[in-house]
Formats: sequence, structure tokens, C-alpha cells
Amino acid sequence: MIVRIGIDVVETSRVAKAMRRPGFVERILTPRERELELTLARVAGRWAAKEAAAKCLAEVHRWHDVEVLNRGDGSPYLQVVHPSFNPETHVLHVSISHERGLAAAVVVLERKTGL
Repeated sequence: MIVRIGIDVVETSRVAKAMRRPGFVERILTPRERELELTLARVAGRWAAKEAAAKCLAEVHRWHDVEVLNRGDGSPYLQVVHPSFNPETHVLHVSISHERGLAAAVVVLERKTGL
């Protein structure tokens, strides 16, 4: 059952400006997220995905509470590292998109059925 939906859109120019500041990338991306090539599109997409996830999970307030990682096929998934999130009862779905100067993400919080 769908519990919540979060969406976020960010201008990539805003993220580009922020990426020039020392420590910005380390502040919003976890060490595992920083293992990938840090293109502007990738950083902006992760920013949007983390913001959308925070709209689904009221207790998530820090950038490192949610990791945006990639499966072997390149599709993104979310890893919640906040102790209040129970992956046995809930799952997050994410979709990230980019278009001319924008990055957007939608996150769906689903409660697993049959529990």
C-alpha cells in the first residue's frame, strides 16, 4: 500500500554553484555515493532524490540518512540508514530524471502488504 509520495525539482545551475563551495559534495553525498563519477547531473539528481525522500520520511533530516545508489543495470535505488526506517515493513521506490537545466525525482513510500 502506498503511504506517501515525495517529489522534488532542482535547477542544475543552483547545484553547479553549490558544487564550487568546499565541502558541499561531502556534506550531501555519502562516501559510497561519492565513489561514482560526480557529474553535475548525478549530483543534482541525488539532491532531488534525497529531498523527495525526506518528504516521504518525516524523521529524515540529514543528507546522509538516505543514500542514492545504483543497481548493476544503472537504475537508482534508495538505502535508508536512519534507525527509524524499517526495511522489513516499508520500501522506497525512486525515479530520477534530467531535462535541460533541471533534475527531478519522485519517491514513493510503500508499506509491504501481508505483514
